[in-house]
Amino acid sequence: MGLYRNTEDMKMNDNFRTLIPPLDPDEYLRLEESILKEGCRDAIVLWEDTIIDGHTRFEICSKHNIPFNTVKREFSSENEVKIWIINNQFARRNLSAYDRAKLALQIEGLFQEKAREKQREAGGAVCQKSDKAVIDTKKELAKIANVSHDTIMKVKKIEELAPEDVKRRIKTGTISINEAYKEVRKEEIRGQRIQQINIGKDRKINVDFRLGDFEEVLSNIPDNSVDCIITDPPYAYEYIQCWTKLSRFAAKKLKPEGFCVAYSGQYSLPEVMGRMNEFLRYYWVFALYHEGLTQIVNGVNIICRWKPILVYQKGKKKLDKTIQDYISSDKREKGQHDWQQGESGVLKLIEQFTEEGDLIVDPFAGSGTTIKAAIKLKRNVIAAEIDEDTFNIAKAGL
Repeated sequence: MGLYRNTEDMKMNDNFRTLIPPLDPDEYLRLEESILKEGCRDAIVLWEDTIIDGHTRFEICSKHNIPFNTVKREFSSENEVKIWIINNQFARRNLSAYDRAKLALQIEGLFQEKAREKQREAGGAVCQKSDKAVIDTKKELAKIANVSHDTIMKVKKIEELAPEDVKRRIKTGTISINEAYKEVRKEEIRGQRIQQINIGKDRKINVDFRLGDFEEVLSNIPDNSVDCIITDPPYAYEYIQCWTKLSRFAAKKLKPEGFCVAYSGQYSLPEVMGRMNEFLRYYWVFALYHEGLTQIVNGVNIICRWKPILVYQKGKKKLDKTIQDYISSDKREKGQHDWQQGESGVLKLIEQFTEEGDLIVDPFAGSGTTIKAAIKLKRNVIAAEIDEDTFNIAKAGL
């Protein structure tokens, strides 16, 4: 720790300085009065010669020529510095849940990059869409901010879509995060329109792609109206509840004797099937064989060459046509998403379980493979994707 009066050697980095919202005028005035009366009690924190904490104290001390202490910290990168700055603010300031979530979202990109690195380190195994080693970005942000995963998701949506008036009402306490989120979602859902795609002289199909949790954004699909659900839920155990939700959703929305066809990983397969059995009837397990090179599945030391495709039914009726329970996927198609499924396999499933003009629903759309395959085969499709980055990539591809 050192005592500074000459500030010429100290540097500012706007990426650090603007990461934290500035004090409001009253807070600034109280801090200035305190420093003038008692001196600068807290040290200015430096990374090398760059200020990373205490920008406002530094400004006040420089203005009034007040000495201050400094302390240096070691970090390996600017990204590490940013994470430390955010964590340090949580420890020092009495922030609302809304402000805490907003701060955590400032470093969302850093955790997404960490997640991608973890995925690469895990080997990107074909048989597992995700791995326990892979970082769940929103869960990590929620842990840092000491708020729920749900709050992080809702605040992100509010920050992106809510007018400034709604944000001010949250800060003044006249409206809750949940109330603001509901307002935003109402407007977003109201703005969604079904796209008509021409596939012939006098034939059209409907394509409806929605952003958000499928239980919410697909809730207005009429019960008993869906011919088939074809989807690829996340495989990591932390998402195991998705299978119960999928089973319950399918039991409501499928037509009688309609099928729910879902890709699955291997690790938690017994529990996955148990959750699907809660609301649907087991029909069969298909094998999706992966052509070409595959990779070892970390943790079990097995080279995985096939993926289970679970087939469940609402009610009991055998298929009208005879089909084979073995599907070969021509190649790993990962151009738009690390967990993207091959289109050839999805095309085969659509041909086996639906007819032209049927309605297919995909609650976990990912990069939109099922949507594209449905369009090619002249099926109507409604889909949902909860991750906004993935949704935007898929929408651009469509």
